Amino acid sequence: MDEKICPTGKDAVVYILPIFAMQYFMGALVQLKNTALFRVALLPITPWLAWRAVSALDLSCGVHEKAQINAIFVSHIMMLSSRAIVWAVVQEPYIRGNVPASVPAAFWNAWDLLLNSRGIGWNWSRGIPVAKRSLETNSRIRFLVHAAIRVFFYGLAFDAFTEAICSFSPNFGSWRGDSILDCSLPLVPRYLRALKILYLSVWLTYFALHWAYYCLAVVCIIIFYQHPSQWPPLFDKPWLSTSLSDFWGRRWHQMFRFALVSLGGGPSTYMFGLPGGVLGTFLISGIFHVIELRAVGRGGSTAVQVGFFVLNGVGVLLERAWAKKTGRRVGGISGWIWTFSWITLWGLPVVDEWAKAGRFAVDRFPGGVKPTMALLSMVLPPEVDKGYTLQCLCFGTSLPFLVYTLFTLS
Repeated sequence: MDEKICPTGKDAVVYILPIFAMQYFMGALVQLKNTALFRVALLPITPWLAWRAVSALDLSCGVHEKAQINAIFVSHIMMLSSRAIVWAVVQEPYIRGNVPASVPAAFWNAWDLLLNSRGIGWNWSRGIPVAKRSLETNSRIRFLVHAAIRVFFYGLAFDAFTEAICSFSPNFGSWRGDSILDCSLPLVPRYLRALKILYLSVWLTYFALHWAYYCLAVVCIIIFYQHPSQWPPLFDKPWLSTSLSDFWGRRWHQMFRFALVSLGGGPSTYMFGLPGGVLGTFLISGIFHVIELRAVGRGGSTAVQVGFFVLNGVGVLLERAWAKKTGRRVGGISGWIWTFSWITLWGLPVVDEWAKAGRFAVDRFPGGVKPTMALLSMVLPPEVDKGYTLQCLCFGTSLPFLVYTLFTLS
């Protein structure tokens, strides 16, 4: 295979623009009647265009610290392709706002369909949970102000938790990477250290996704004039989850739910029944995450990455078997302990793969800016260990959420 190229403006037109053009065209067709055969005929084109772009382009231009750009690019291209596949085979036209689209309206609505991964306002979104809004407003200006505040807060938190993790080992902050299991430590301290890194990594993921979400919300509301109602909260307090079904089915983000269920759950349910549908959905999610991690430029164990998601699917099935056997659903404090124990058990090897692949070393912001360290340098004497200070701040501000959880579980 030829070496990947650092894309220029011309390369973006040749490789990337055709993907969005085809996706946009499919988004218009899926709203119109009697287009099924045409959509199926066009089905192979988008995946082929996506493969061509991913195989040819290196958006990091060989700079390891910018490799996260490749992961973002690949994950978006994968979701575009998966949605195009779903749109090609659906039987009923997509309808926005209960009004069947004319041809001009379909091409106008296609912009919204491209950017609306949860289908808010569309007939295909039934069954996708949406978290309750803390800010009910129809004012775009007011929403943009609140979104800008969130962009600042979540971006700062994302940076702080990443730096806190990197403070555990100098190799976490470099492309070399390192295991979160320090074999020079005795067994108990070794795993306590690994659990602390896992804990910080979960919050890092939460803040990073929130930061990206509200950045996109600001762009879409300003440029595409979307309504604030199309940008409800991304998460629904996942720390309150009292079962794996509650965590994955409602409280964790549902941005890719429709595509994952359609591509993995639907066919697996048809072949193997409901248990197969659950495992198929988690399996396809694991495959997507493996591809996304490999886009950073380092390998990582496929078995570990896919196994995490499949075993969470197994956990969901165990909960259903428990409910069927006992007549009681998993819930309460015991359900909370079960949920996060199961996620921790299988999540620890995943975070270890992230660390060994140098995932924590990537630039969070343009130019390698590290705002948290800059702020601490302004207020702390030079001799103070800023990494340890960040660890204390991150644990000190996030652990109260867990205390709050234990007092509010029902």
